[in-house]
Amino acid sequence: MTAHIYPTADATSQWYGGTYPGDTMPHPNVIVLHTTEGPSFPTYGGGSEAPNFTVRGGVVRQHFYANHSARALVNRAGGVQTNTLNAIQIELVGTCDKGGPGLYWPAASDADLAALADLVKWLTSTYPIPLVSTSKPWLPYPSSYGSRSGQRMSFAEWTNFNGICGHQHVPENDHGDPGDFPVQRLIELVKGAKPTTSSKPSTSWGGTSFPGVGAFKLGQSHPAVTVLGQRLIAHGYGSYYKVGPGPAFGQADKAATAAFQRAQGWTGSLADGYPGPSTWSRLMAAPKSSTSIVALAAGVKPGARHAQVRDLQQLLIKAGYGPVPGSVTDYYGVNTQAAVARFHDRNPKYKGTGLTRDPRIGAQGFIALQRQAGRR
Repeated sequence: MTAHIYPTADATSQWYGGTYPGDTMPHPNVIVLHTTEGPSFPTYGGGSEAPNFTVRGGVVRQHFYANHSARALVNRAGGVQTNTLNAIQIELVGTCDKGGPGLYWPAASDADLAALADLVKWLTSTYPIPLVSTSKPWLPYPSSYGSRSGQRMSFAEWTNFNGICGHQHVPENDHGDPGDFPVQRLIELVKGAKPTTSSKPSTSWGGTSFPGVGAFKLGQSHPAVTVLGQRLIAHGYGSYYKVGPGPAFGQADKAATAAFQRAQGWTGSLADGYPGPSTWSRLMAAPKSSTSIVALAAGVKPGARHAQVRDLQQLLIKAGYGPVPGSVTDYYGVNTQAAVARFHDRNPKYKGTGLTRDPRIGAQGFIALQRQAGRR
């Protein structure tokens, strides 16, 4: 059989076919879905644990030929074959654990599913893979972990299965991803169902659940945007709002959201100012940070490690002196020093005498910073 590469795939960035060529599968008839449990493309140990494909947003990376065995499943000696039994494996960047890192796939919108649906459509038209789901339940994580909940196939069931399943269904494995993934909606989209859009507010939104990424587009109105702003203010990010919050997602909402995301220690696409399920979940929780002004500990100084440095970094971000790359940590490094220097540049009365650049926050500067971040 001709070795296939998905026509729109990025088959160069993380191609491992030369290092781990795998076995040729004569007639692939199974698709196994995984979640990476992370926000970005994994390294896969240089290819030793890679699937055939990884999907993140609208990007599909291909790591092996579609009809060559991948390496993302446990395949114990003496048992049933997993990686090599005609199974095409797809990792989805994100999580099956509510509140985990990245896209929460069990709540994926049609837009989130679009790139995967296109890939599955190509796979099922190229190979003899039935467009059907396993009859085993797609359990939510953590119930899907292990084998005690009845979702995992026996050796015989796996050997005879053709169609789409999850990592949680494969024998010899104990992982529970991708949780209660919307497999039936995926199948509907592959068959040509018209994708739903979020261009208008959903009349079924309950007021607290994550409304989907489509609710947060610049200039677009959705009742969840008002709730977003209210929760950001509750968490101490009200300084970003001169007016509002209101139902239209604007630059103030985006900036406040990005500051909140950076305060969680997130970077890159996880701190882009657009709320995802993880951001929403943390915003809906009660604020964890102190609302009272506290004194600066003597050990908080450039180059030192101290537990209060975490608080300092979060306050700097919240008050608008970020970003602080590498936060949140207990290390008062060069990035924290640069943010403190920005604080002093805007508040020179707290700067050390005769200094043009002051990386030390100082006792009085720390009090002023806390007030700017909303503490009283």
